[in-house]
Amino acid sequence: MARADELHADPVALLRFRADTAELPEALDRLGVRTLGELAALPRAALADRFGPSGLLAHDLVHGRDTPLRPRRPGELLEESLELEESASGEQLGRALELLVDRLLARRERDGRTLRAVVLGATLVEGGTWRERVVFREPLADPARMRLVLAQRLAQLPAPAEALRLAVERFGPPHHGGRALFDDGTAQRRARLREAIRQVRAVAGPEGALRVLAVDPDSRVPERRAVLAPFEL
Repeated sequence: MARADELHADPVALLRFRADTAELPEALDRLGVRTLGELAALPRAALADRFGPSGLLAHDLVHGRDTPLRPRRPGELLEESLELEESASGEQLGRALELLVDRLLARRERDGRTLRAVVLGATLVEGGTWRERVVFREPLADPARMRLVLAQRLAQLPAPAEALRLAVERFGPPHHGGRALFDDGTAQRRARLREAIRQVRAVAGPEGALRVLAVDPDSRVPERRAVLAPFEL
C-alpha cells in the first residue's frame, strides 16, 4: 500500500472515486489546487469552512487517514424460475406467475417473513431479457394480493417469454395472522388448516402439501396441461 506522501504528486481527480468527495475536484481545480500534495498543504480548518464534511474527509485521506473498512453483508438470494415449454403470453403467462408466487411463499427459507420488494424477470423468445423491480405498498404474504400487483407489471412484457423468474429483493417483518374482529367458524377452520400445512411442510418439506394448477389445459401434451403447485390459503 502506498504511503500518503507517495501520493502527493497525484491529481485531486482521484477524489472522484469516493462518493463523499466526488464533487471536490472541480471546485479545487477552480481554486488552483490540482494535486493531492497541494491539498494536503491547506489548513484543515479552511477546508472544513469551505467544503464542510467532504473537505474534512479529503484532508484525512490525503494524510493517510481513512474510516475503517466495513464488510458488505452478503445478500440473501431467494428465487424461483419456470421454463415455459412454449412461448407464453396472456392467460398461460398468468398461470405461470401464479405458480411462481406460490412456490416463493412456500420456500422454507422465507421463515414466515413478508415480502417488501421483489424482482420479476423474463427471458424473451426473440432474445434478450426483461426485468421489473416491484416494491409493494406494504409488506405482503398474501399470494392473491401479490399476483394482483405483479400481473399488472407482467402485462408490460414486450414480447412472449420462454422463461419467467421471481426473486425476493427485500423481506419485510414476520407475518402474524391477526385475529379477525368478528371470529367465526370459517376463519378458525382456515387458521387450523394453515397450521396443519405448516406442520406437514416442517416434516415433509415444501412438497408436503401441493395442489394441481392448470397451466395450459388446451395443450395436446398431457404433461403441459397442469403442474403441481404449493397449496396456500
